[in-house]
Amino acid sequence: MRAGVIVSIVGHIGAVMMTMLAWEARSEMPAEIGNVVPVEIVDVAEESNVQALAEQVPEEETPAPEEAPPAEEEPAPAPTPAPQRRATAADEFDLAAVSGLIDKQKTPGRQRQEGAPSDRNQRSAGLGTAERASMEDRVRSLTRAHLMRCWRMPVDLPEPERLVVTLEFDLNRNGTLNGQPRVTNPRNYTFDPSMRTAVEAAVRAVRQCDPYPFPDDPAVGEHFDTWARLEFTFRPRI
Repeated sequence: MRAGVIVSIVGHIGAVMMTMLAWEARSEMPAEIGNVVPVEIVDVAEESNVQALAEQVPEEETPAPEEAPPAEEEPAPAPTPAPQRRATAADEFDLAAVSGLIDKQKTPGRQRQEGAPSDRNQRSAGLGTAERASMEDRVRSLTRAHLMRCWRMPVDLPEPERLVVTLEFDLNRNGTLNGQPRVTNPRNYTFDPSMRTAVEAAVRAVRQCDPYPFPDDPAVGEHFDTWARLEFTFRPRI
């Protein structure tokens, strides 16, 4: 029995020794360390613009409900036309009377412009020979005074004393020129440059002096037949 105890003690001591040796051997062995890789932490928020892989799915728009078409308005019923009354003889008489009144109001303002007949010719027809001659002299005097303001005498042309031109022209009741002046003398001036210039100056004077002062003259204004057609001779004075 003592031998078993001894063997047991020796065994324990040997186990303890083996354990200690193994521990020392392990402490002396260098630990295997792998290569150290340096790692640098970089903030990529300011240097990159990486979009998220998962894109947001757009929301589907809900279509707006269609508006109901406006109800068609029913057309208003056409008004019933009033029965037309037939025109009677009395109505026609009234219309004619109104038209006559309107014409009477317009006639005084148009007689002088349109040359409507009046009692002037009757007054002139009742004049005596002396009175008519006096009126004709008055018409010639007014014509000469009026045309001399518009006529340029051809004194700068050769032989001005022979450049005598006679024109005939008609007037309206308001004193305006009726138509174009007519040359009664000379008969032929086509190949005479000086005479042609004198004729043109006379015609131009008749046109430039339009209108004429006869309607407002107290002596001959009411006697249109004395100045309805005028004849005047343009004679240069040397």
